Amino acid sequence: MEAQINRLSTYRSFRILLILSLALLVMVSLSACGPAPGPAKKAVSSRYGGTINYFLGEPVAIDPAFVTDGEGIEVAKQLFDGLVDYDPKTLALKPAVARRWRSNKAGNEWTFWLRRGVRFHDGREVTARDFIYAWERVAAKKTGSEVAYHLAPIKGFAAMQKGRTAHLTGLSAAGKYILKVKLNYPFADFPVTLGHPVFSPAPKAAVAKGKLKYGDMPVGNGPFAMDGAWRHEKGIALKRFKRYYAAKPYLDGVNFKIFNNQQAGFLDFNGGGLDYAPIPQGQIKATLTQFGSRAIVGRPQLVLNFFGLNLRKAPFKGNVPLGQAINYAVNRNAIATNIYEGAYLPAGGIVPPAIQDYKRPSDAYTYSPAKAKRLLKEAGYPGGKGLPALKLIYGAGRGYEEPAQVVQENLRSLGVNVELEGLEFGAFIEAMGKGNMSIFAASWQGDYPLRDSFLWPLFYSKSSDNMVGFADKRIDSRLLEARKEPNAAKRRRLYDQVEVDVLKKAPIVPFVYVGTSVIHSARVKGFVRTGLDYTPLDRVWLTKD
Repeated sequence: MEAQINRLSTYRSFRILLILSLALLVMVSLSACGPAPGPAKKAVSSRYGGTINYFLGEPVAIDPAFVTDGEGIEVAKQLFDGLVDYDPKTLALKPAVARRWRSNKAGNEWTFWLRRGVRFHDGREVTARDFIYAWERVAAKKTGSEVAYHLAPIKGFAAMQKGRTAHLTGLSAAGKYILKVKLNYPFADFPVTLGHPVFSPAPKAAVAKGKLKYGDMPVGNGPFAMDGAWRHEKGIALKRFKRYYAAKPYLDGVNFKIFNNQQAGFLDFNGGGLDYAPIPQGQIKATLTQFGSRAIVGRPQLVLNFFGLNLRKAPFKGNVPLGQAINYAVNRNAIATNIYEGAYLPAGGIVPPAIQDYKRPSDAYTYSPAKAKRLLKEAGYPGGKGLPALKLIYGAGRGYEEPAQVVQENLRSLGVNVELEGLEFGAFIEAMGKGNMSIFAASWQGDYPLRDSFLWPLFYSKSSDNMVGFADKRIDSRLLEARKEPNAAKRRRLYDQVEVDVLKKAPIVPFVYVGTSVIHSARVKGFVRTGLDYTPLDRVWLTKD
């Protein structure tokens, strides 16, 4: 997802991962009420029809070439299918438009075999050329896509970004339904990255009608099509795509109602105007009491909230024990329980537990004032003596005020003075660029369900998203080794070791993994909120009562 500091909007930060198995439960209960096969057939057929009313914040864009936020991805994932997708519950990779794929022995060339009969919403069949056109459109300098960096591994990307060529030299079509991709280096997990909407196909004729027109009413190939143009600040309407190549969506349509804050959406939900809405911070326990199991709270997403330590200047530059002391001083459980009401999980590591085969790192940080005190002395500041006041900045109004206050109090008890400053987002980014702080608050959402999506962008020394100035040649080497490793188990172990090694260096202070806090209406069934914070609405259905 977008590579920006604190990319999650206020409303998005508390949106929800819903993983329910209601579909199976309904089928079983209905079939048990009468003789077969009548009730079972009725249960399946009764799922079709109806329009869901769905909370949405105003997206930045819904054209995959420009989608930088969760709101845009929520819509784009209904409108477009890429080569691959993710299992809604496990985030495991699964085929979509590509029915299969294979790499060469070196792992730097991939071949994708496309399904026949996949169609755009205008009726034209999707071919390998449509993927090439769409990816080159994203990579072109003149497009100005902020999510173009996802295509960086593909040969020719750098030249396109500089305007030196109009084509990605790594792409070719070996016939109508075969796409070939050459990479700049071996990348064993490359297919996993292709589930991001930026890799969706696009029909050239529709795009040619103009950026603004296509941006407001994109023509995709997913289970739902636009039902009229995007009504900015008001809503986005979708309708079932009748020629969808996969299972027919249950819903007739989706009514995305746009709100500028969570509270307004929550009030509309309580008034019966919405079928799905996030629960505002501070109202989680009360909602659980009122609605019980219809309020889904605490399921992990691929989001880490952390405090970054400025390693480019004193006092953290070259002083690892000081970073370790800060980590042991922070009471993560208090933040998760008292501020986020248990919806968020305390984070002593980097990679969130929503990742497949999650393994808690052996060196995950816990709350230990005694260790913090000892490490503070080792850092050269016994009892905080000699340590200048630390300046902690955060984006005002983005949910960091209270966690920052906890950190301030935790460190004050050790003799460390912390000054807090909430800045308007533009001023926050400017302060980050100038390094006018000791500590800053940030969120990071993984672009894909991979360990690499957290460890590479945040800690690879040459990454443009390396916010803290972390640089370690040994960790760089291990990250490159992990990307190249073809064996999944070995690759996972390499990434796990990188996480342990990074934690020992203490460049950040992870404090919570973002979890879910959402409420849905009684008529909504089959609802699954993925760890990537969107819902595959083609598998949702509504009861008739």
